[in-house]
Amino acid sequence: MFDSQVGTVTAWPSLLSFAASWDASLTREFASALGREFRAKGANVILGPSVNVHRVARNGRNAEYLSGEEPRLGEVLVAAYVQGVQSEKVAAVVKHYALNNQETHRATVDVEVDERTRREVYYPPFEAAVRAGVASFMCSYNLV
Repeated sequence: MFDSQVGTVTAWPSLLSFAASWDASLTREFASALGREFRAKGANVILGPSVNVHRVARNGRNAEYLSGEEPRLGEVLVAAYVQGVQSEKVAAVVKHYALNNQETHRATVDVEVDERTRREVYYPPFEAAVRAGVASFMCSYNLV
């Protein structure tokens, strides 16, 4: 694959494919390799992973989400990803906090979810990122 800014780069599998594997060690190995490539290209930050739990089937960005449909899986995989990328001296930026489950009208949609569901379904992958020492978060655009 070719990137106009940095030249030849690897075309990596989508994050959803790692969710489908349920394999934290594979995810960490991938993230380490990704971090090495970013570092080799002169980058010190990666805008990822996206860890929102799938709840809108027609979301055009579902393939980018590491958590798949399962918040507990997201907890395990986000920690592996963050540790892998950051082991290569590249900062991971977990996104999009929080409740960013659809692309259509994402800057204006008002996501109404009760407190229990937020805590049990939507927040666990983000909390795991904090425990893993993630460098930063990117906020979502939607109203909450």
